[in-house]
Amino acid sequence: MVPKLTPAISSVEPFFSFCAALTFRSAPALCTPSPFQMIPLLHLRPLALTTVAALSLFTAPAYADDPAALAERRVRAHVTFLADDLLEGRETGTRGHGLAMNYVAAQFMRLGLEPVGASGYQQPLALRQSRLDIDAGKFVIRRAGSPDITLAPINDMIARPAAGAAASELTAPAVFVGFAIHAPDFNYSDFAAGIDIRGKIAVVLAGSPKSLPATAKAHYSREKTAELVRRGAVGIVSILTPAEEKRAPWAFTVNAARFASMRLINSDGSLHEAYPELRATASVIRIAAAALFPAGTRPLAEVFAASERSEPQAFALNVELTLGGRATVSDITSANVLGWLPGADPALAGEPIVVTAHLDHLGIGPPINGDSIYNGALDNALGTAALIDAAEQLVAGQRLQRPVLFAALTAEEKGLLGATHLVRHPPARVRRFSANLNFDMPVILAPVRDVIGIGAEHTSLGNSLAAVAGKLNVTVSPDPTPDEVVFVRSDQYPFVRAGVPALFMKAGQSGLDPKQDLAALEADFRKTHYHKPSDDLTRPIHWPSAGTFAVLTADLIRSVANDPVAPAWKPGDFFGSRFGPGKDAAKP
Repeated sequence: MVPKLTPAISSVEPFFSFCAALTFRSAPALCTPSPFQMIPLLHLRPLALTTVAALSLFTAPAYADDPAALAERRVRAHVTFLADDLLEGRETGTRGHGLAMNYVAAQFMRLGLEPVGASGYQQPLALRQSRLDIDAGKFVIRRAGSPDITLAPINDMIARPAAGAAASELTAPAVFVGFAIHAPDFNYSDFAAGIDIRGKIAVVLAGSPKSLPATAKAHYSREKTAELVRRGAVGIVSILTPAEEKRAPWAFTVNAARFASMRLINSDGSLHEAYPELRATASVIRIAAAALFPAGTRPLAEVFAASERSEPQAFALNVELTLGGRATVSDITSANVLGWLPGADPALAGEPIVVTAHLDHLGIGPPINGDSIYNGALDNALGTAALIDAAEQLVAGQRLQRPVLFAALTAEEKGLLGATHLVRHPPARVRRFSANLNFDMPVILAPVRDVIGIGAEHTSLGNSLAAVAGKLNVTVSPDPTPDEVVFVRSDQYPFVRAGVPALFMKAGQSGLDPKQDLAALEADFRKTHYHKPSDDLTRPIHWPSAGTFAVLTADLIRSVANDPVAPAWKPGDFFGSRFGPGKDAAKP
């Protein structure tokens, strides 16, 4: 494999500081295989001394009066290391992700953040990893008086065994239950007709009905599997609607299935939210799904038309399905990287703001244009860099009233697992999290003058963001794609489910140059580069805007940490009403 060429501008600065600080892990061998081998490893310990002096470059006089320029240099340096081929795409549990974990821990040590547990800066977690044998999937449709129909793996469907199982197979009758959404507070339920799904395979549409507000879509789309299990389903088949297929084509589903899936292992050895009742699951491409709706039922085209009208649907399909799959299963360990910035007010010592960004990405996968390393430069080396830089700014300033826990999280790409573990197992010194600020994939490809706070409408954090942005002459814009329900698709959501006010920070889409269409640039990134090897250091990241983003986020953390009133859910808010104070917060 020929490594991609990466910019040399700041590659060595973070690498040297990383290797110098690795003495606390006694792991100099981790620094060996890289384009940086031109520096003999025997010289790394002397470099530990010179690196401290080299880091003064970050505070060179030419930049001393420009915080954004300082932040720009630091952020660029961090991203240049974290998105390098050396880290092999940072997939959870791999050597490359271990390098990234050690790098962030070294930065936290350099800054003087405190470790918070018995494992130093790392919070270990146990995971069960499943690598699907994608060609071994089985999907057979049987109907009395008709020949069996067998769907082909990859081209027609992706079939999976029970979560965490090496192999499983299920034969059961199938019923169709629309989007599988039960939202009585919005007068919508696909189960209203009293359809019985106990012991059956539920055939469902991906996504949510258009009639639901964005917040309800976010919640109910995330909870549909749990709803089906509560009602007795033993298997699930998901069909991409035309709208969902436009947003995420079938090729995206197939490519995602080629990477390992993971589940958290509980202390008793069980798998967290694995739903063992589901003995097999499958995804079906739209064209092949028509075979599930034989004569005598509503044709699939009419089903899609009814879904566009947000019409609840449920009916028996008069078919029996056999689903099955195989996977290679192993248990692995990974860790969140945590650093603690103490606060000045003893009364608030156990109520930190937790600032999060996921450190993992996809790792090494199917080659695209000859490249198999899924570097994740924007997703989420850039968000992690903003987190580290925010810590650097806050350490250098006046002591905050409220403590801050900085968390570079693992396994976000595997289902928000690192965030879930942190919420379920907070450090001993945490009495409660007062708020969560999350940075994930800030798409900064051109000069930008606005910022987006996903979830700003739900809590007082939105007011804090508006006040801080105003002082920097930065506009706060609303979520440009509310129908994509991203508020439940990143690491803030486990905190939300635990009742913690949260804000998901994104770069905006209003360009400084009116001729540049930033929305189109982001749409192209998501279509062409998101979760692909080309999300790498060849992307035209606008580093000055990235520096401004890092300054704004640090100012927001400072503002919230120094506010004597903790962030709160707004009265009557959808999420606050379900998970906030006085409610039995979900155990994510």
